[in-house]
Amino acid sequence: MKGDPLRDSRAPLYLQISGILREKIARGIWKPGEFLPTVAALAEEYQVARITVRQAVKLLQEEGLVAPRRGHGTTVLTPPEKARPLNVVTRLADLVDSYRDDKPELVPLEDGERSLPGDLHFGTPFDEGYHMIRRMHARDGQIYCIISIYLALPIFLKHETRLRAELALPVLFDEPDIDIAKARQTLQIGRAGIEIANLLDLKIGDPVADVRRILCDGSGSIIYMADVIYRGDYVHLDMDLLA
Repeated sequence: MKGDPLRDSRAPLYLQISGILREKIARGIWKPGEFLPTVAALAEEYQVARITVRQAVKLLQEEGLVAPRRGHGTTVLTPPEKARPLNVVTRLADLVDSYRDDKPELVPLEDGERSLPGDLHFGTPFDEGYHMIRRMHARDGQIYCIISIYLALPIFLKHETRLRAELALPVLFDEPDIDIAKARQTLQIGRAGIEIANLLDLKIGDPVADVRRILCDGSGSIIYMADVIYRGDYVHLDMDLLA
């Protein structure tokens, strides 16, 4: 028997309903100036209590997506200007090029020698150990990702000044003494927990993109690994299928 996706989820119903309504607004199903269906109609459509719908709509009001109009209903507002999206590319050179002119604010969180996290499926640990920098990246006052960068210790010590002040990939790609023989990136969609929601200014359960990037030298040793958590609304996938 087919289950009920809303009630099978652990997320509160009002958060799920707000996500559905938010997505419909983003897709233009309800355009700016138009009215949402009534609370009663939405409650019947999704088989939830009216108070659940009111809670969901209140979240959208707080985000500036809708506004109540006394005696008329809830109208859709012109959405806030979107921040420049982060394009997901499939070649290292393209990824590096996309970062060359990007100058986000770098907000430090942690800094020190660390071991690589477990569950490695690509490459082998570098014998001399790693330096880890955990920081947040922000544009126009909006933090859009949290990144933990693990750098092979000799590389970090030689290029420490640039690696602390700049995005790491262009530094590694351009330095002639750094051998990048293999590279891999994985991406999976997840949901924000308490810590990530607080840091990225999200609601618990909002979508995030978990990205892992690994660069290896000619011997297969990992010289760079980054675990990145992006706000879901900052990630954009656009692929030329004939390239």
